[in-house]
Amino acid sequence: MLYFFFFKQKTAYEISACLVGSEMCIRDRFTMLVLKLCIGVIVWLVIITFILGTTALGALFYQKYAKYNEQNVESQDGSSNVDEDTKKTNKEAFMGLFIFFWAVAAISFLLVCCFFNRIRLVIAILKAAADFVKDVCSALLVPPVMFTFQIMLYVSWLITLVYLYSTGEQKRPQEGWPFASIEVDQRLEGQLAYHLFGLLWINAFIIALGQFILASSAGIWYFMRQQMNSPVRTSVFRALRYHMGSLAFGSLILAIVQFIRITFEYIKKKSYAMGVPENAVTKFIFKCMKCCLACFERFIKFINTQAYIQVALTGKSFCSSAIAAFYLIFRNTVVFGMTHGLSIIFVFVGKLFITVIPTIAGFLVITQVEDISKRISSPISLCICFAFISYAIGSLFMQVWGMASETILQAYLVDIEVNANVATNCPASLQEFVDKNKKIKDKTRV
Repeated sequence: MLYFFFFKQKTAYEISACLVGSEMCIRDRFTMLVLKLCIGVIVWLVIITFILGTTALGALFYQKYAKYNEQNVESQDGSSNVDEDTKKTNKEAFMGLFIFFWAVAAISFLLVCCFFNRIRLVIAILKAAADFVKDVCSALLVPPVMFTFQIMLYVSWLITLVYLYSTGEQKRPQEGWPFASIEVDQRLEGQLAYHLFGLLWINAFIIALGQFILASSAGIWYFMRQQMNSPVRTSVFRALRYHMGSLAFGSLILAIVQFIRITFEYIKKKSYAMGVPENAVTKFIFKCMKCCLACFERFIKFINTQAYIQVALTGKSFCSSAIAAFYLIFRNTVVFGMTHGLSIIFVFVGKLFITVIPTIAGFLVITQVEDISKRISSPISLCICFAFISYAIGSLFMQVWGMASETILQAYLVDIEVNANVATNCPASLQEFVDKNKKIKDKTRV
């Protein structure tokens, strides 16, 4: 029954994609076209701006240092009474900042020169991800469907929580308070913890299912562009028929880590309630432990995402895929780091673009069209609604693009390793990079 529900829901969304989501697909295809044309410009603009910015900051601090040197000369002539220790400290600080920023600028410039070809590869991968979103428009429906499942999960979980909490022993209400309180004993505490863990596990599974569907769709698009038929529907079938165990196991690991974090917060609260002194030492220890757990959770999320991509590309189990993904990242650390970092930048730019343009358009419509402007006293509240809805749509949309870029990167690297350093299944955006790179290598050999 659960399989039938998931499959029918997904099929219904795919069948109605052209009818219900036509406007969204047209707008998002336009957004992808704009981003694809601007990707190279934005990447190099960010890199150049960073190098020039650090150089300018270094120059600014050097000017400050030179100014203090002039003041030193004046103080030696007896014309200045500024505190010498303060001036010396400021001079050393400005000199240190000058050296630091110019060192960063120099190292950044050298890294750009050394990894120039890798940056071009990352740009080509980001362009290929834009092509995927443009070609497989039904992939845009995956995040809204997964989000709907999450809303259903939260609502059902809250209803069950209320019934579960009400099974505790009731106490008489205090004076001036009409409601009775519930005493949480050890039995109820365990049931609530079990209920919370169930929420974390199912929520992580829904996220994993969405990531796998997107990764599988991108993999099908990369390797089988000419023969592909409904890649999203095929990916849903693959997930529910062959890889439920891998997704459940990966989400279980993440749920355990998240549950440990919540348990840690509970223990910290109980410790303070039992009389543990809330001084600087205990706060420092708790914050360090909290930071370590948060970093570990982010690491698990990253490995899980890469493992789901490997599962989608190779069809192996979760553990084998996680190990393969780890070694693939280890062998290509620079490319993965650049792709992940630049993906974050472009996700932000895409969200900003999708949020700002409709909001400005809506503002112009409600203020310039007379029939509408007469009925509205202030456009601020409507513009806030436009911005919120556009941001939500942009977040869901850019999630598809971000997952596609990471999948295409792994697919490209697997393609190269399997076919003896020759990518035989490249999309057009990546093929341009491969051809140019080959020409450069041939000229270098000659």
